[in-house]
Amino acid sequence: MNQYKFNSQHSKMIVEAIVEGYRDYIEHRKDRREKMKISSAFAWTKGNFIESKIAEECIDFGFTYKKSKAGLTWDYLQFIHGDSKILFLIKNAAYFNEDCFSQAKLPTNDGRNGGRRTYLHELSKINKDLSFPSNTQQVAEGNFGYYEQLSFLVTEKQIKNELNEFKSSNNEFHILTYALDDAYQISEIMHYLPNPWDNIAYPVESLSSYISGADLTDEDREVIAPDSNDDLIDPSAFDIGILDDKKQNE
Repeated sequence: MNQYKFNSQHSKMIVEAIVEGYRDYIEHRKDRREKMKISSAFAWTKGNFIESKIAEECIDFGFTYKKSKAGLTWDYLQFIHGDSKILFLIKNAAYFNEDCFSQAKLPTNDGRNGGRRTYLHELSKINKDLSFPSNTQQVAEGNFGYYEQLSFLVTEKQIKNELNEFKSSNNEFHILTYALDDAYQISEIMHYLPNPWDNIAYPVESLSSYISGADLTDEDREVIAPDSNDDLIDPSAFDIGILDDKKQNE
């Protein structure tokens, strides 16, 4: 999978932006806790801060970004490198299942899974002609049907039209994940290449060696630690579908 690695400058930039975006999120949580009577809803904004910071930093490295919708309620950013036409997005490792990347993994003790993320599988079809470790490309085209459980939020025509646009505009689709340790610090960042034939996200490389300045203070941890009675599940874990999006910084 070495041929799918990002160059070191791009990897370093992305990792640093993830760490800085997470710090921005923590500072925002501190500010909201001081100024508001209740601010628990801001727990769901971590991804927005991380993606926004990457969007700020990536422009100088030849990337653009565009906003898209995962389902009806959740916006996220797609990042595209202009020269190589590589598209990538960022996911929270707590909800990412590399063995079935289009099915959200919920970090609870009851074995539940989130909804099938149709938009991730549709994006992965950009990679249908790429080389993967196993010989999965010999799987019959009809097997795609198992994963095409389209959301009622979008029509099949919308899916196909946008997929055609993705295929013509991009050569590869990648997913990067960030993980928090028991101290709520960013401890691992992984780079994956999703395979549409078997629904497995194959590891490209660990980017964790680029992590620096991720240590948190006791005050930082206090403001973001979930209450022991809370069963916190990020609502983005349930969002499926792929809708029309708008380009940013045109």
